[in-house]
Amino acid sequence: MAKPRKITGITPQQDYQTNARIILPQRLEEVYSWEQYIIDPERREELHNMRISVKRLRYTMEFFAVNYDTRFSEFLGVIIDMQDILGDIHDSDVILDTLIDYKSSCEYNELRGVDMLISRTQNNRRTDYGTFLNKWRQLSETNFKQKLLNIFAS
Repeated sequence: MAKPRKITGITPQQDYQTNARIILPQRLEEVYSWEQYIIDPERREELHNMRISVKRLRYTMEFFAVNYDTRFSEFLGVIIDMQDILGDIHDSDVILDTLIDYKSSCEYNELRGVDMLISRTQNNRRTDYGTFLNKWRQLSETNFKQKLLNIFAS
């Protein structure tokens, strides 16, 4: 799991809103640092790291939400949705690892059920990954990142 990036430029002497304007863009940049890997569905570790970065952004946004209006809440909802989708992808990856490990220790007559579970989980992962990629592309097309940065700065 990727360690969080060190936040720079904040001090305890600064007010809450000033620190929000410093911290939130850095958390968003951390999310986008994983963007280069999302086109490859096999970059499981990087997708997981993106999920963790999205989670950090979400919780930081929730912490500072009192400083912002309803538009902020709408953007937070998108972040929560992305975290959920990436979480589903990661869950499928963990399940697949477990099933494949289990399959290697099975008797031949037990494999049919395990193979069905593997196939179903692979299909779920493909669907979730497709959903994620489509949503990410939509966000890119609507300039989501810049809009969110503008909200952070307000």
